[in-house]
Amino acid sequence: METDNLLTVEDAAARLKISKHTLNRWRVTGEGPPFVKYGPRLVRYVVATLDDWARDRLFANTSQYGRR
Repeated sequence: METDNLLTVEDAAARLKISKHTLNRWRVTGEGPPFVKYGPRLVRYVVATLDDWARDRLFANTSQYGRR
C-alpha cells in the first residue's frame, strides 16, 4: 500500500461529501468504509477502498436498497 493513497479523516470525509463527525460515527458503528489504524489516534483511509465502498452503495431505485 502506497502512503500517497492514504487520506486523513478530514480528507476522506470531504471525498465522500459527508462530515468528519459522520465518518467517525460510522467507524465506531461499523457502517463506514474500511480504514487503516496506525495507533490510538491515527486513522487513515485508502483512496481506492473509499471509492469501492461508495461504488457498492449505488442503487437504481429505493427498492434495491433493502436487498443488500
